[in-house]
Amino acid sequence: MKWLNSVYPYNTRYEGSYPFQKHYYKEVGNLKDTGEEFDCAKFLDTLPEVKFWVRNIERRERHSFWLQTTTDRFYPDFVCMLNDGRFLVVEYKGENLWTNDDSKEKRTLGELWEKRSGGTCLFIMPKGKDLEAIVGKICNPI
Repeated sequence: MKWLNSVYPYNTRYEGSYPFQKHYYKEVGNLKDTGEEFDCAKFLDTLPEVKFWVRNIERRERHSFWLQTTTDRFYPDFVCMLNDGRFLVVEYKGENLWTNDDSKEKRTLGELWEKRSGGTCLFIMPKGKDLEAIVGKICNPI
Protein backbone atom coordinates (compact mmCIF):
# COMPACT_ATOMS: atom_id res chain seq x y z
CA MET A 1 0.00 0.00 0.00
CA LYS A 2 1.43 3.36 -0.98
CA TRP A 3 0.31 6.72 0.35
CA LEU A 4 -0.10 9.22 -2.45
CA ASN A 5 0.34 12.86 -1.62
CA SER A 6 -1.06 14.00 -4.93
CA VAL A 7 -4.63 15.09 -5.61
CA TYR A 8 -7.33 13.56 -3.43
CA PRO A 9 -10.12 12.81 -5.91
CA TYR A 10 -13.26 13.20 -3.81
CA ASN A 11 -16.71 13.83 -5.26
CA THR A 12 -18.08 15.91 -2.41
CA ARG A 13 -16.20 17.81 0.28
CA TYR A 14 -16.91 17.44 3.98
CA GLU A 15 -18.60 20.67 5.10
CA GLY A 16 -19.07 19.95 8.82
CA SER A 17 -17.84 21.92 11.80
CA TYR A 18 -15.74 19.14 13.39
CA PRO A 19 -12.07 20.00 12.68
CA PHE A 20 -10.43 16.72 11.70
CA GLN A 21 -6.78 16.75 12.76
CA LYS A 22 -5.39 13.49 11.35
CA HIS A 23 -6.90 13.21 7.87
CA TYR A 24 -4.01 12.70 5.44
CA TYR A 25 -5.28 15.35 3.05
CA LYS A 26 -6.22 18.91 3.91
CA GLU A 27 -9.85 18.26 2.99
CA VAL A 28 -12.02 15.23 3.78
CA GLY A 29 -14.06 13.90 0.89
CA ASN A 30 -17.29 11.95 0.61
CA LEU A 31 -18.26 12.27 4.27
CA LYS A 32 -21.48 13.76 5.63
CA ASP A 33 -21.30 15.85 8.79
CA THR A 34 -23.70 13.60 10.72
CA GLY A 35 -24.43 9.89 11.01
CA GLU A 36 -22.66 6.73 12.02
CA GLU A 37 -19.84 6.90 9.43
CA PHE A 38 -19.11 10.45 10.58
CA ASP A 39 -19.01 9.20 14.18
CA CYS A 40 -16.55 6.48 13.11
CA ALA A 41 -14.34 9.06 11.35
CA LYS A 42 -14.33 11.26 14.49
CA PHE A 43 -13.45 8.23 16.60
CA LEU A 44 -10.50 7.35 14.34
CA ASP A 45 -9.35 10.97 14.40
CA THR A 46 -9.11 10.90 18.20
CA LEU A 47 -7.24 7.60 18.60
CA PRO A 48 -3.68 8.14 19.83
CA GLU A 49 -2.53 5.06 17.87
CA VAL A 50 -3.60 6.60 14.53
CA LYS A 51 -0.91 8.66 12.81
CA PHE A 52 -3.23 9.64 9.95
CA TRP A 53 -6.27 8.30 8.14
CA VAL A 54 -8.09 8.84 4.87
CA ARG A 55 -11.66 8.49 3.75
CA ASN A 56 -11.33 5.85 1.05
CA ILE A 57 -12.95 7.04 -2.17
CA GLU A 58 -14.57 4.39 -4.34
CA ARG A 59 -13.54 3.61 -7.89
CA ARG A 60 -10.55 5.92 -8.20
CA GLU A 61 -8.04 3.68 -9.95
CA ARG A 62 -4.88 5.43 -8.75
CA HIS A 63 -6.08 6.46 -5.31
CA SER A 64 -8.53 3.92 -3.91
CA PHE A 65 -7.75 0.93 -1.74
CA TRP A 66 -9.83 -2.09 -2.71
CA LEU A 67 -10.13 -5.84 -2.30
CA GLN A 68 -11.62 -8.13 -4.93
CA THR A 69 -14.92 -9.83 -4.05
CA THR A 70 -16.55 -12.63 -6.05
CA THR A 71 -18.48 -10.08 -8.13
CA ASP A 72 -16.92 -6.65 -7.73
CA ARG A 73 -14.39 -4.57 -5.85
CA PHE A 74 -14.81 -3.79 -2.15
CA TYR A 75 -13.73 -0.29 -1.09
CA PRO A 76 -13.54 -0.13 2.74
CA ASP A 77 -14.58 3.19 4.29
CA PHE A 78 -11.35 4.21 6.04
CA VAL A 79 -7.65 3.45 5.70
CA CYS A 80 -5.34 4.41 8.58
CA MET A 81 -1.62 4.46 9.15
CA LEU A 82 -0.85 3.60 12.75
CA ASN A 83 2.06 5.09 14.66
CA ASP A 84 3.72 1.67 14.83
CA GLY A 85 3.77 1.38 11.01
CA ARG A 86 0.82 -0.99 10.61
CA PHE A 87 -2.16 -0.21 8.41
CA LEU A 88 -5.71 -0.37 9.76
CA VAL A 89 -8.62 -0.71 7.36
CA VAL A 90 -12.11 -0.04 8.71
CA GLU A 91 -15.38 -0.91 7.02
CA TYR A 92 -18.27 0.63 8.91
CA LYS A 93 -21.56 -1.27 8.83
CA GLY A 94 -24.72 -0.42 10.69
CA GLU A 95 -25.84 -3.21 12.99
CA ASN A 96 -28.83 -3.93 10.73
CA LEU A 97 -26.47 -4.71 7.80
CA TRP A 98 -23.71 -6.51 9.69
CA THR A 99 -25.05 -10.04 9.13
CA ASN A 100 -26.16 -9.80 5.49
CA ASP A 101 -24.34 -11.84 2.83
CA ASP A 102 -22.48 -8.83 1.42
CA SER A 103 -21.09 -7.89 4.84
CA LYS A 104 -20.15 -11.49 5.59
CA GLU A 105 -18.18 -11.73 2.35
CA LYS A 106 -16.42 -8.42 3.02
CA ARG A 107 -15.50 -9.49 6.57
CA THR A 108 -14.16 -12.81 5.36
CA LEU A 109 -12.13 -11.11 2.64
CA GLY A 110 -10.78 -8.43 4.99
CA GLU A 111 -9.81 -11.01 7.59
CA LEU A 112 -7.99 -13.07 4.95
CA TRP A 113 -6.15 -9.95 3.74
CA GLU A 114 -5.13 -9.23 7.33
CA LYS A 115 -3.96 -12.80 7.91
CA ARG A 116 -1.85 -12.81 4.75
CA SER A 117 -0.21 -9.49 5.61
CA GLY A 118 2.10 -11.09 8.16
CA GLY A 119 1.05 -8.70 10.91
CA THR A 120 1.46 -5.46 8.95
CA CYS A 121 -2.24 -4.90 8.25
CA LEU A 122 -5.40 -4.99 10.35
CA PHE A 123 -9.01 -5.19 9.22
CA ILE A 124 -12.08 -4.46 11.31
CA MET A 125 -15.79 -4.21 10.62
CA PRO A 126 -17.25 -2.98 13.90
CA LYS A 127 -20.77 -4.19 14.55
CA GLY A 128 -22.77 -0.99 14.37
CA LYS A 129 -21.82 1.57 16.98
CA ASP A 130 -19.29 -0.71 18.72
CA LEU A 131 -16.37 1.56 17.86
CA GLU A 132 -14.39 0.30 20.86
CA ALA A 133 -13.88 -2.87 18.80
CA ILE A 134 -11.43 -0.78 16.73
CA VAL A 135 -9.29 -0.18 19.82
CA GLY A 136 -9.46 -3.88 20.62
CA LYS A 137 -8.25 -4.72 17.11
CA ILE A 138 -5.32 -2.32 17.35
CA CYS A 139 -4.25 -3.54 20.79
CA ASN A 140 -5.06 -7.25 20.31
CA PRO A 141 -4.79 -8.03 16.58
CA ILE A 142 -5.58 -11.74 16.81
